[in-house]
Amino acid sequence: MTNKENMSIYKNLTMLSTAKFLSGFAGYVYDVGIVIYLYNMTESVAVIGGFFVSQFLPAFVMLMLGEMIDRYNKKRLMIISGFIKAVICLVLLNNRSVWSIYLTTFLMNLILEFEHSTSSALMVDVFSKEEIFKMASVMNVVDSASLIMGPICASFLAAKFDIGINLVINILLYIISAVIYGFIQMNCMQDIKCTEEKDIKIYRKKGIWRTYIKIFQKERILSTVIFWNIFMLCIGIALPLEITMIEDTLKMSSAWYGIGNMVEGLGMMVASAFILGKIKKLKPENIISLGLFTAALSYLMIGISPNIWMYFIGAGLVGMTSTFCPLGFKTEIQVESSPEIVGRTFTTARFTILISRTVGSLIVGGLLNIFSIRIVYYGLTGILMVSAIIFGVRLRDSAT
Repeated sequence: MTNKENMSIYKNLTMLSTAKFLSGFAGYVYDVGIVIYLYNMTESVAVIGGFFVSQFLPAFVMLMLGEMIDRYNKKRLMIISGFIKAVICLVLLNNRSVWSIYLTTFLMNLILEFEHSTSSALMVDVFSKEEIFKMASVMNVVDSASLIMGPICASFLAAKFDIGINLVINILLYIISAVIYGFIQMNCMQDIKCTEEKDIKIYRKKGIWRTYIKIFQKERILSTVIFWNIFMLCIGIALPLEITMIEDTLKMSSAWYGIGNMVEGLGMMVASAFILGKIKKLKPENIISLGLFTAALSYLMIGISPNIWMYFIGAGLVGMTSTFCPLGFKTEIQVESSPEIVGRTFTTARFTILISRTVGSLIVGGLLNIFSIRIVYYGLTGILMVSAIIFGVRLRDSAT
């Protein structure tokens, strides 16, 4: 690899990392700030659950956008989406009712889900498949930093200022991140582009839905998506429980919710550093297996926590699994997917996992009517531990 190619790789990594950090920071400031704002205004778990459901509903639209991601310049799509997010925040700045927040959150997360799939597909255009795992690991460190800084900033702003300050910060950061995406260099090889154009025409002749069916004909992709769905179902159940666990069970102020998110960010950073240190010895499937075990342990620790400090240990483990599992799942799909339909592969995968996450958030209220919050956490521990064991057995069998 020449010095010029190395410079191009590091420039792209720097631009992508910076844009993702600013956008991620703004996203965490929004999420944490809005959750605290809603809880202080309504003191209702159902309202908080509605907030999380409004985050996941875009899954039903995202499935239709996969072909757009594959067809158009992914860098331009990221730039446009950044400016749209800024406009949405500007609208919310002038209308802050509960239903306005739900609608805004739906639109914001429609864009964010589009960005998730587009940025994952963009990495395939920017880096070689041999580089993707390493580059994704570096970006996880960036995500960790934004998760550490965003929630603590949101908690401080919620305690000192009106929610409007959060929204102004979001507007500025989304605009800056959109501009940064413009400096990324696309490095697709010409022969790959020609192959992609040819294959895309073939797929269009076969029909859109046949293309989506073809995505899951690969056993490794299908298996990855199944375990990703199990993981996200548990995440969907756990997310609305966090602030309730802190306020009602541990009897702490809602401000600790933001600090708990910061601890999750520290866990993400520890996990990212571990992966970077072991990058040559690890494969995506190893990371998935480790992530499922860590997820089970994290909810066990939260479930048995008698105080906020034990809760923070569990939150740190949640942060670690938030690095291990998504990184493993996404990288496995990036490596196994055909380049010409990688956008549709990601939108299809995210369509299914967001439905699972939505189902989790919809049923959590009913679960709390039957079981105590600690029992729900123990149930999540059992589901994830069984999933980790099954995945580990499959991994061992495939290696023999």
